[in-house]
Amino acid sequence: MSAAKTWPVGTGALLGAAAGVLVGIGDGARAAFAFGVEGRSAIAAVALSVAVDALAGLLGGAALEALARVARWGRAVPAPQRARFVGFFLAAVATAEVTSAVVIATATRNNRFLAAGLAALAAVGVGALGALLAPAIGRALSRPRQGDAEPEAVSASAILLFAPIIAAVGGGAVFLLLSKTRAPLAGQDLAREASRVGLVGAFLPWTLATAVRARLEVSWKQAAAAGALVYGAVAARFVSRNWTDDLRFAPWLDLGVGAAILVVALVLLATFVRWGGRLPKRRGATALTALFAFVGLVAMLLGVSASEAARKAGVARAGLVAPVLEVGRALLDFDHDGYAGWLGGGDCDDHDPGIHPEALDFPNDGVDSDCDGQDAAAGLPPPATMVDLPASVPRDLNLLFVTIDTLRADHLGCYGYARPTSPEIDRLAARGTLFENGWAHAPSTRYSMPALASGRWPSAIEWDESIWWPRLSFGTRTLGEAMHDAGYFTGGLFSYTYFQASDKRGFERGMDVFSTDRAALHVAVNGPMESRGSSSREMTDDAIAFLDAHKDRKFFLWVHYYDPHLSYEPHPEVPSFGAERVDLYDGEIRYTDLHLGRLLAHLEQLGLWDRTAIVLTGDHGEGFGEHGITEHGFDLYAPQTRVPFIVRVPGLPPHKSAVPVGHIDVAPTLVNLARAHAEPSFIGRSLVPELAGATPPDEKTRWVFQEVTSERGKKRALVTTTRHLIWNWVPNDTTECYDRVADPAEAHDLWGRAGADKGGACLDLKGDLQRLVAALALPPGAAEKMARGVTPPGAPAPPPPAHVVDAKIGDPIEVRGYDVAPEAAAPGSDVVITTHFAVKQRLAAGWKLFFHLEGPGGFRNLDHVPVDGLMPLERWRPGQLIHDVQHIFMPAGSPRGTYTVYIGAFRGNEHLTPSPKALVDPAGRLKLATFLVK
Repeated sequence: MSAAKTWPVGTGALLGAAAGVLVGIGDGARAAFAFGVEGRSAIAAVALSVAVDALAGLLGGAALEALARVARWGRAVPAPQRARFVGFFLAAVATAEVTSAVVIATATRNNRFLAAGLAALAAVGVGALGALLAPAIGRALSRPRQGDAEPEAVSASAILLFAPIIAAVGGGAVFLLLSKTRAPLAGQDLAREASRVGLVGAFLPWTLATAVRARLEVSWKQAAAAGALVYGAVAARFVSRNWTDDLRFAPWLDLGVGAAILVVALVLLATFVRWGGRLPKRRGATALTALFAFVGLVAMLLGVSASEAARKAGVARAGLVAPVLEVGRALLDFDHDGYAGWLGGGDCDDHDPGIHPEALDFPNDGVDSDCDGQDAAAGLPPPATMVDLPASVPRDLNLLFVTIDTLRADHLGCYGYARPTSPEIDRLAARGTLFENGWAHAPSTRYSMPALASGRWPSAIEWDESIWWPRLSFGTRTLGEAMHDAGYFTGGLFSYTYFQASDKRGFERGMDVFSTDRAALHVAVNGPMESRGSSSREMTDDAIAFLDAHKDRKFFLWVHYYDPHLSYEPHPEVPSFGAERVDLYDGEIRYTDLHLGRLLAHLEQLGLWDRTAIVLTGDHGEGFGEHGITEHGFDLYAPQTRVPFIVRVPGLPPHKSAVPVGHIDVAPTLVNLARAHAEPSFIGRSLVPELAGATPPDEKTRWVFQEVTSERGKKRALVTTTRHLIWNWVPNDTTECYDRVADPAEAHDLWGRAGADKGGACLDLKGDLQRLVAALALPPGAAEKMARGVTPPGAPAPPPPAHVVDAKIGDPIEVRGYDVAPEAAAPGSDVVITTHFAVKQRLAAGWKLFFHLEGPGGFRNLDHVPVDGLMPLERWRPGQLIHDVQHIFMPAGSPRGTYTVYIGAFRGNEHLTPSPKALVDPAGRLKLATFLVK
């Protein structure tokens, strides 16, 4: 009997763990170097990667070993033909069902390449699993006798070469069937395609099982070499077909590290076999070693993941760190609130579901509910104030607002770019104010454009979530409405389907002319991430037509150009910068700039130049490998959020300004240039003083707030003239800080490096950011209501109640007394009762207070959540004093007499027993207060 047949349980787990250690050392070192961490932080990053990769290798090796043992058990004694047929039939059905399900799940994907690839992978994966397990299923369904037949021989060379070829053929067939279909699939088309690929998948288990039984007259080394040549040629052909755009967002790093662990494990296995495969023969020793290794790796992971620097480097650059930490946090979330206290989950009390990083942190309650180390504060800045315009600015000023999709500031000549991408924008900048620190509040169109339209940060906007990509709620005031009400003839020209009027996302409000006709020129291929086609020429044609038609009116026109957005396509009208992605992107900027120049020239031809103010900005930027990012939408680094910000106003001198400005400053600035009244809902600043050349006293401390929430987590940031602080809030709870002056490329993270942040600017910004984030989550007026309604433990006690009650509702709640005003009320007026509580014990979720009013007018239910709805009983903490105010309106005609308020606590059919008995009525309610209606 071969050594392989006698390998003890746990061999696969140990080989996988060893492979993970080797891969983790390299992956962790690469991540530490790429992210720029040094010293102890680099060691911690390597240790984290080793713990993650070794743990993944151990679990993966154990799973593969278990699968191999089950498969070998099934082949050791072949089952009768009927039982084998049942096993393969079940495997075929499972493969067909899973493959068809993937087709249905991806039926609406515009990226048919990716959808077809997912279905092919599902077919091959489940088919291979079925090929391995079908014989075991057959044996389990029968009672074959030992010796009925010889064990099935399995050729190593067939596994290494022939089986993958069969799998590739089957997967390729699925891919070819689906990749040429048109999305979305629905109805009979969907049923037909799902059936076709399901049929292909159904044959895979038996075909693969037959392949691995083949006896090839080649060694496994020869088979491996041949396979490497075949699949190398296929991969080269695949790459040559421009796969980068179709699969740019695939988790290549995760897959690469996983594949590396598997390859290293196979090498270790081959070496192990060559050395005789000797392991301790003592029963259970290998399995026990694997168990100890598992426990040790888990302990190592828990310990080293406490290093913020290690988590940052690992999550950003090490393949398996992010998914393993995510799974680990889910397993270690003891209070089931979605956040763990371990692995950087940020939960500061994992036994209280009301305390976690995203909990509402109400101020003045003495509880750090969101685990940021401080109590919340009041939130939004006051509305923008208007200032007088200099007399040199024409009174009949037209307003042209130009936004350009995916436009990075540092790819324009006026911002120092070497390539001639923007001659027309550069000329505009030279004739106006160029803000050197212009920033988007979000790195994607769906949040940055609403910020421009509403003058509010995305998290300060009231959203209507009834539509994919939410729209502004119907009560949100927009820039178009403000301009229309200021007496302007308004127009909006947008070149992307996101803005279409039928979706009523808010951009059409207040617009006398609104068009998204040119959006049809952009055909989506990867959903919102990518489209093909161009529209700059046509957008300028439409804008020129608007000017020609309305040149004699005072107008506001918003034009949104889309071409710099992926895909990047060459244009023969402008110089080519090359064939790489960044070269094509620069060419798209030049093409848009060319046609924007036509629009600006037409203003001059119509004689409108000297009475038209122009504001130009980008909605967000784009990544080209900085921080390992080749996209936008998920990150807040400068490449994704630093945008051009140019304002040209007739009568004001051209200059440059270092003042940090953001998108929410555009709307109040345009309102101010229109000499209109301030819009109370616009929370940005009017930049008119800066346009006139003034330097604000807070230039050095002024910041721009940024945010993004996506499937990759929640990130928040503040930018000043000297710092960019980024808080990777959920799920990783890490912080980055960059020196914008010494390190404009944001390549060197200062956070956590001793002595790097001179003056503590990063630390101060982090506190400001956390307070702002907590405040933005609160309902309006929450700070003031909590200040009136809650006295936290240790704070000076407020004046005692006018009427002392000295009662209790169960053990947790003490009723100290009440105030009533007036003591005697007239019908048609309010009676205000303030109830004073002291909290003695925590109450579980679900308990509520009830308030009943009884008197000559009968019974009234006055149930409510205390402190204006902000303090349900589950948020009450021992030591707090609660002051609940309720207004009881006594309608005209209310019968005169004495009215009594009763209170108590209930949860379903349960009630807390009130005391003392002298104040408890027969219904078990505590008598609280009385007042007179006369």
